[in-house]
Amino acid sequence: MSTLRFMTFTDVHISSVNPQSRRGDYLGDILDKLKQIRDVGQKLGAQFYLCGGDLFNLKAPMKNPHSLNRTLIELFRSFKGDVYTTEGNHDLRFDSYETFNEQPLAVLYQSGALLQLRESVITHEGVSVRIRSFPFEEEPDLESLPKAKDDVDLNVCVLHLYSSPQGGMLYKHKLFSYPEISSLGDDIFLLGHYHVDQGIETLGINGKDQTFINLGALSRGSLVEDNIQRTPRIGYVEITKTGDEVKVSTKAIRLKVKPATEVFDLEEKDQEQKKLKEAEEFVEKLKDDSFEEDLEGEDRVVAALDKLKIDKKVLEKVSYFLTSAHEELEKISS
Repeated sequence: MSTLRFMTFTDVHISSVNPQSRRGDYLGDILDKLKQIRDVGQKLGAQFYLCGGDLFNLKAPMKNPHSLNRTLIELFRSFKGDVYTTEGNHDLRFDSYETFNEQPLAVLYQSGALLQLRESVITHEGVSVRIRSFPFEEEPDLESLPKAKDDVDLNVCVLHLYSSPQGGMLYKHKLFSYPEISSLGDDIFLLGHYHVDQGIETLGINGKDQTFINLGALSRGSLVEDNIQRTPRIGYVEITKTGDEVKVSTKAIRLKVKPATEVFDLEEKDQEQKKLKEAEEFVEKLKDDSFEEDLEGEDRVVAALDKLKIDKKVLEKVSYFLTSAHEELEKISS
């Protein structure tokens, strides 16, 4: 029997500057998690490591000091196996590759400590695996992407896109469903971008088993309920081959992290919840025909926004609510 092993993680969001809602040493906490991944991988005999994107948190290059890159280069060089990553939206400016050479991630690629994942075939003890990814797009056309080839034992695809088992919408963004993603034909998918831990699932969709590793973010940077309740997990994948039979086994491994009460300002969370509730109540008023009766369509929404006093952190949610309300009003009036 031959065996190949690798580790997975995603959405590291490392930064030398604490996110607004974090207390303590955010950078130190992230570095500690990366060291745990290295040590667990070494203990389990991993041949390589895969990251699902968003290694960095701040998109502007000047906000990521050279000392941070130097620390990361030294750390990734200490891994006993190659570390591959794809790019996430936080690794780019304006979701564009035009200025990618100026980004800190490009420096790590140039150093060789971290490898840019596009397409590579890794063979260990007679087990061959293709690992692949694609340049970041917020909502890629999956049908236009090349399908997995059948010249290796297993194909692994790393995608930085919003996804969930059933799909749907996450505010203004599309959530790709596992059946949609499965059309690429790979055997294993590492999914990043959506920070919620949705576990590991193996589904028989296209006449074969396909595994979806969707364990959420390594970081806990924002003050949301999921981050307060969630303990970050990483993935372990073991591929065994006996004759022509290939089997995949997976495991989600919890990392050791500080409790939420130690790293978050929970009083701030209470304030955000209050503001969000006010926003939702405001939208209900917007749906009421008696509110701003003299205005119509988008003018009504604009007038409503002018009256709304709300923290910038929840503006995206408010925008989504208002758009939905406006659409409902249009249906009523039609």
